[in-house]
Order: sequence, then C-alpha cells, then structure tokens
Amino acid sequence: MPLSSEPQSIRTRSEESEEGGVPPSAKVDASLFDQALSDLKATLARHPGSASAPDAYMLIARIHERQGQLDDAMASYVELRSKFGATPVAPEATFRLADLTSRSKRDDRDRASLVLFDEVVMRYPNSPWAPRALLRKAAIEDRTKLRVADATMGSVPAALVSYRLLTSAYPTADGAEGAFATLAGLYDDLKRYELAADAWEQLATHFPANSRDAAWRAADLYEKRVRNMEKAKAAYALVPANSRRYEDAQKKLR
Repeated sequence: MPLSSEPQSIRTRSEESEEGGVPPSAKVDASLFDQALSDLKATLARHPGSASAPDAYMLIARIHERQGQLDDAMASYVELRSKFGATPVAPEATFRLADLTSRSKRDDRDRASLVLFDEVVMRYPNSPWAPRALLRKAAIEDRTKLRVADATMGSVPAALVSYRLLTSAYPTADGAEGAFATLAGLYDDLKRYELAADAWEQLATHFPANSRDAAWRAADLYEKRVRNMEKAKAAYALVPANSRRYEDAQKKLR
C-alpha cells in the first residue's frame, strides 16, 4: 500500500504531532520520515493499546521499508503480529513480512517465507491478501521444485496444490486467470487430461474475455484426450465470437 494512503485512524486520531498538530501521514508525504517515526513511536509509548496502534505499527514498518531499513521493518511487522494478530491489518503485515523474508539473506528464507505465506491463507482466508499469498507461495514452490504428497495423485509439484486452492477458493481474484492456465499445464504434464480440460473450462467460464483460447483448449482436450464429446461440445459452445477459433468451434458443434 502506498505510504500516502495509510489507514484513516493514523490521520485523525492521537497520532497527530504535538508540534502544530501535523499528522505523521503528512510528514510521510513530505518525506520527513524520521519525524513521522518519532511521532508514531511517541504515540505508541503513550497509547500502546489504542485502536489505532496496529495502524501505527504498520506505518512504521512501511516507513522503514521506504528507507531501506528492512530488518527494522521486519521487526515492526513481527511486533504487530504478536500484539495485534486478530486485527484487520494483521494479514497484510504477515504478507509483507513473508515478502521481506523471501528477499532476505537468511539461509532458510524460502522455507520461512512459505510458512508465513501459508499462514496468511490458513489464518486469514477471507482477507484479500490470501490469494496474493497463494500466488507468491506457488511461485516459490515452482522455483524450488518442491514436491508434496497429494491424497489423490501421489507425489505432485507443491505449486499444483497452491494453484488448485487458489482457483477453487478465489476463482476471480487478481492472478487467478494465470493460475488456471498454469494449473492446466501442470495437470497436462501429469497426463491428467480431464483435470487439465476442466481447468481450461473454468478459466473460460470465469474469464470469458481471456486471450488464451481457454474454451477451445478445454474442448480439444475433452474431445481428443478424454474422449467425452458431450463435454467437448459444451466447451466448444463457450468459444467467444471474437476468438480466432470461433468458426472452427462452430463447425464442431454442427
């Protein structure tokens, strides 16, 4: 989140500076980061349990990030999580801590960041940060070639499980279109063609204006690999008129 758009409570409550009543947000906008930090820390010292304290910790962490003081930023996120883990800003704090951890010099940064991204998903499933965390988690799992045991398919890429959860729980979230396509490719690699076709069909259903010819890909798999013409025709019917495969799909339907 941009530093100039921090929660309203920081702008209007007790975080105002005693010198002229200038809130920390205004000082941040003016790049007076040290003054803003001083005001925020003084406020937290006076009102450590106030309703606006979590937002103050968040702004402190974001200022440290802006200044390149990543260890201090991580420490602020850790403190926010430990004191205010049930507040609305906790999911974002956990996500940002995971992001900084993944970019740190820790030897275990991949494992540690995966744990934190997973916590966002498991602890805050209704937060908009949950699907973002799944995308980041899947990217790390893919890069590290991590594999896990799946109850129905045996050993599979861990990224497949993350993409599957993302597309099932958050099918219209930002990044879900690409997740559907990647999931379809992973299923195809495993020769699970019906699952691959279903992923393409779901992509076409949720993102009808996609540029991946998802409906055609689904129909083609249903026809040639799954041998299910009923599902194939249903998918061919989803091919939009502006697709380069529209006429081909209409021929299949006739």
